[in-house]
Amino acid sequence: MMPEHVRSELRYIELYTGKKIRNQRVGPYQSPLRGPGFDFDEHQAYRPGDDVRRIDWNVTARMGTPFVRHTHAERELNVMVMMDVSRSMLIGTSGYSKKEALTFITGSIVFSALADQINTGFLAFSDRVLTSSQPRRTRAAAWSVLEESWNIKDKSHKTLMRPALSHLMTTLKRMSVIFIVSDFMADDDPLTSRELAQLGAKHDLIAIVPEEPSETSLPPGSGYLRLKDVESGRRWSLGLGKRPRARYEASSRQRREELSRAFYRVPMDHVFVPTDKSPVLPVLSLFARRMSA
Repeated sequence: MMPEHVRSELRYIELYTGKKIRNQRVGPYQSPLRGPGFDFDEHQAYRPGDDVRRIDWNVTARMGTPFVRHTHAERELNVMVMMDVSRSMLIGTSGYSKKEALTFITGSIVFSALADQINTGFLAFSDRVLTSSQPRRTRAAAWSVLEESWNIKDKSHKTLMRPALSHLMTTLKRMSVIFIVSDFMADDDPLTSRELAQLGAKHDLIAIVPEEPSETSLPPGSGYLRLKDVESGRRWSLGLGKRPRARYEASSRQRREELSRAFYRVPMDHVFVPTDKSPVLPVLSLFARRMSA
């Protein structure tokens, strides 16, 4: 069952996101097709056969010849949240655990979409697809998704992203904005996969990567730190001296840079979210940046 402090934070996120970006598209998305709609595309000189109702009389008066105003066709936007619920999401040394951060991030997405009357679907995965729901647009559906994702108990010992990507390729029939909420520490190298490339060719992909502080720097102190991989169960010791710290931080920076380069190659937008701070604000900042682009 979802703890009360998590539920309370989600209630705050529901109110905050609804107030913050109501009437703001999380995409935004414009159809490449021309047709009935409101978003302006371009003006073109009138040609025989064009709809005379689309003549822009202001431009026509200035130019001295008829011009037709073209708009983008209206198409309903769908959002899909693809959430990593593998065992590595249970770690947390300060602030929120990755599981809590991912739940709050997912909450900010689904509540923002709900405030703007956008259909939102959900998929949870570890080494396989654990649960999936088609896009819906009700408050009850949003809370059901969050409850279900929290209560999933995964016992797998690895993370595989390709099965989830393949699942979305076969089930999403309409162009969607897909939020992949994961640390991308998967065993099947998803960022170079054919599945991700194919999904990116048809949909708008956004990566949201939670960053746990212990993954970027070692804690203060001296001696050795005993570590355990929560998925494989492997144990090892790590020194806390100056050189090990430098190597650890350099390795973390390198992975972050490699992730960013891989995201750009797909291409897909992305944001890193530290779990020791508000996990919601970076997501809302991403929405704002995409709106102004």
